[in-house]
Amino acid sequence: MLLPDSRTTAFELIRPPGGYRLDFAVLTTYTLDLEALLVLPLSVLAHPDGGLDELLADPLRLHQAIRDAGDRVHAFVDESGIGIPRSARPLYSMLESSVHAVRAPGRGAFHPKVWVARFAAKDETAEGLLRVAILSRNLTFDRSWDVALASAAPPGSGRRVSASRPLGDFLRELPQLATSSNRVPQDVADRVDALADQVARTAFPAPDGFDSPIEFHALGLSRRRRAWTPPSSGYRTLALAPFVNQTGLAAVGRLSGNDRILVSRQEELDKLSENALAAWKEIFVLSDTAQGEAEDVPADADEDSEADQAGANGGDPGTGVNARQDGDTSAAGADARRDGDTSAAGTDARPSGLHAKMIAVEHGWRVTWSVGSANLTAAAFTGSNVEMMASVTGKKGGAIGRGIDHFLHGGFLKLCVPYQRVEPETEDQRVTDARERLEAARDALVDADLRAVCVPGDDLWTLTIDGGVAPPADDVEVAAWPVSVAEAQALRLDELLRWRLPVVRLTAFIAFRLRVPVPGVDDIRMTLRLPAEGMPADRMHYVLRGLLDSEEKFLRFLRALLGGLDAVLAWTKDEGQGDGAAPWGVGLGGETLLDDLVRTASRDPDRLKPVRRLIDDLRKTEEGRRIVPDELFAVWMAVEEALAREPRP
Repeated sequence: MLLPDSRTTAFELIRPPGGYRLDFAVLTTYTLDLEALLVLPLSVLAHPDGGLDELLADPLRLHQAIRDAGDRVHAFVDESGIGIPRSARPLYSMLESSVHAVRAPGRGAFHPKVWVARFAAKDETAEGLLRVAILSRNLTFDRSWDVALASAAPPGSGRRVSASRPLGDFLRELPQLATSSNRVPQDVADRVDALADQVARTAFPAPDGFDSPIEFHALGLSRRRRAWTPPSSGYRTLALAPFVNQTGLAAVGRLSGNDRILVSRQEELDKLSENALAAWKEIFVLSDTAQGEAEDVPADADEDSEADQAGANGGDPGTGVNARQDGDTSAAGADARRDGDTSAAGTDARPSGLHAKMIAVEHGWRVTWSVGSANLTAAAFTGSNVEMMASVTGKKGGAIGRGIDHFLHGGFLKLCVPYQRVEPETEDQRVTDARERLEAARDALVDADLRAVCVPGDDLWTLTIDGGVAPPADDVEVAAWPVSVAEAQALRLDELLRWRLPVVRLTAFIAFRLRVPVPGVDDIRMTLRLPAEGMPADRMHYVLRGLLDSEEKFLRFLRALLGGLDAVLAWTKDEGQGDGAAPWGVGLGGETLLDDLVRTASRDPDRLKPVRRLIDDLRKTEEGRRIVPDELFAVWMAVEEALAREPRP
């Protein structure tokens, strides 16, 4: 399998190829790291060399990317799957319109990991591009062994393609799954519907060595909730999944004869009876060394060196089967409980190891691989979870081997050791009961009619969490705080949930910590995006002014914008040194700013759009007009007038 760092490889799936720009993207995930979504627009627009901490250390650098791409990226996440960020950042408020909490119709988990991006060609005469990725990873920075199947194709316009129609139906239904407190705006729902229609009419090519097109399988939707099995049967089966139970194993075991190979996690296999595992000829778990690699792989690991081991189309994110690294850190508790992903938004645990979900079935000279989000569990196979899988079929042998042996002996078995049963310790009933009480309290919070109410004051605003929630069990402590402030400002649920905040700290993202005083029981930690009342309409202007609070900072940033994102990255290394008393008079290379604006307007007028938005935002207030003084505004207006006089093609 591949050894990529998740920050630099998974985002390749949504980064525009050369000659294209991101037009619209839909991401679905069981768990969501707000920091990952915050960094995503910058990763889309420029390839950062530094890590997450470096990217987030300079919010100004991040701000323009979010403004330029944030409205084009929408994430749909399980209703209790938003994690609590590591750091309190005002910028999280800019994600509120891009995050949509959804609920599985069958009351299972909303568990699919699907990324669909539409790219528009910069050359208006060229056609656009659709890229689809079916993953086993969530939108987080956690790392374990994962797999992704990605493909790209020009948007179709003819009849619907039977292989792609389930993916189109899945996208079309997403806005309808939104919880009552997080309704998807109609304009966003319309864009999702248009994307769904294009996807349903597009045939997505399989990786080299497989037939086309890729077949998609949407599970657990209200219109077609049904049990799922891989699309073929045969004489040999390989199954990989981190979470398994007897129902799932029995369903897969019926696909082939006696030659069955299973790879899972030690702790999951230990929970099963010997009878449940008897049908599997060989059973493996990842070795301690492989699990260490999943946790400690360097950021610059070679993505292509082991592509053949994964049966992958190594370096091209547009079409290939790639193993990637991530982890379901904290599932949502019991909804993951139904699937087995028991740690995503619930605890601080960071599981490593196997997280890929794949099934390969050999039939004759051919093999079918199915990859995606479904574990080998009852929740996935009975349809209570919403899941997404994709299948590709091809010849086992030939120049590009795609069979089970090629995958196993090409390198994967080097990561594994034979499974040896370890009798699990019997869990204390007090621990089991305490977890159930925590999950009940979590469910009550998710179902509660809570809302964030903002009231202005002289200098600070008051943010209050209003609405009723069923009181938890006596020993369950629930604390809450806005994600824009430190956890030290958390208040207990039985207190008045009210904070006095500057306008830049107002947010609809509220963190919750659920705790019981029972040893061995982890906290449940999650963030809810609450409906908000009274939020100031110009809240983002305050955030912007907090980042650009002087004329000198604005001018340096403006010059970087005119130089493109590479210049923005270089500007962040400038350590804030200014240019003197009249900074607006100096351009990128010593020329006047007017010359640079005119040059940019003539060569690439689209690059002035973010400048226009920036100046419009700042000129709306007296403080902003000090940052963009009249002299500079006059220069800008001269450029705008010149642009208006130019004939348009």
